[in-house]
Amino acid sequence: MQNSNFESLGARLGIPGDGVWPWVIVAASVPVGFGLARIAAGVFRRGGSVVARRTATPWDEKTLDAAIGPVTLCLGVVLTAGLAKLTRIGQGLVTDLRSLLSALFIGGVAWLLMRIVGILTEVLDARAVRHLKEGSESSRGLRTQARVLERVARVLIVIVAGALVLMNFEAVRNVGVSLLASAGIAGVVLGLAAQKPVGAILSGLHILFTRPIDLGDKVVVDGEFGTIEEIRLTHVVVKIWDERRLIVPTARLLDQSFQNWTKHGSEKLGTVELYVDYRTPVDALRRHFESILPSSELWDKRVKAVQVTNVTERTIEVRLLVSARDPGQLFDLRCWLREEMLRWVQELESGAYLPQERLTRTSSVMEAAEGRAPASGRTRRAGAGDRLPDAAP
Repeated sequence: MQNSNFESLGARLGIPGDGVWPWVIVAASVPVGFGLARIAAGVFRRGGSVVARRTATPWDEKTLDAAIGPVTLCLGVVLTAGLAKLTRIGQGLVTDLRSLLSALFIGGVAWLLMRIVGILTEVLDARAVRHLKEGSESSRGLRTQARVLERVARVLIVIVAGALVLMNFEAVRNVGVSLLASAGIAGVVLGLAAQKPVGAILSGLHILFTRPIDLGDKVVVDGEFGTIEEIRLTHVVVKIWDERRLIVPTARLLDQSFQNWTKHGSEKLGTVELYVDYRTPVDALRRHFESILPSSELWDKRVKAVQVTNVTERTIEVRLLVSARDPGQLFDLRCWLREEMLRWVQELESGAYLPQERLTRTSSVMEAAEGRAPASGRTRRAGAGDRLPDAAP
């Protein structure tokens, strides 16, 4: 019925059924079909822009721009097939190439869905960054979930689209069915081989929902301090402080312990240890510490303390406790405070309170030894004096 309709339409348009003209029309249907699709997509873009300008967000404009290519492909396939069917030869070609045309159409739909997923991820990511600047700690979790869900959605789109494309090709579908029916042992081997990749993907999904880490978290993994830069289904990328990248499998993060410095907030406490002489005036040291600390913008004014935490045979250990808004500022604050307090100890009475070693006379044996030493020394000096004249010329 459909073929007869196209034949009657071609007859009414005066298209001959034989000769070279049907081939010309079939050949021209591709550029004409995609050209008309491009024009229609442009009209749709302009009409959508009129509506998008009335909104306050730029994401609808980006969505329209992203949809131009996929819509052109899908509409071009439909128009090309419709124009080719105006001739009897074109109808046969469209029937023979139906699987290919269906695959192109499915690819266009998958392309459109992938772009929509990417734009939605950008929207969530921008919102999370804005909330992060406003001080919301939950925004890192939103970024993590958006990134992981984007990758999951892309994988699902590719799998579903690929399956639909293969179902359009009879030869491939038969080969797949025969392989599944006759290769039971190979299926078991492949299943065993896929345990680790599947386990890694499940570990990535577990991290997504339990959220032991989020993008931007400060962590210590394998003794390395860094920032969570990327979270993928199979691995996590940690940016080390010296610009290196530590690649950690997601399954390993679930099996082994690690430190997360920003799990429930970024505020942190830190210490600076000073080792000074026993005679050091701790009260004066405390007053100097409390006088210079407010001048630093790195200190968040939450915690400050000076305590003598240990003594050794030579020095006392004075611990300075401070707080900062995040681990990075805490590190800088500790370095600055260490330099300032060291300078103060060095300048206090010309360094009289720096660590020193003292030697004292405490036993009579030492005094007796010292009493004998001058005699032996005189004896040696006398003997040397007696020998001097003999050596003179």
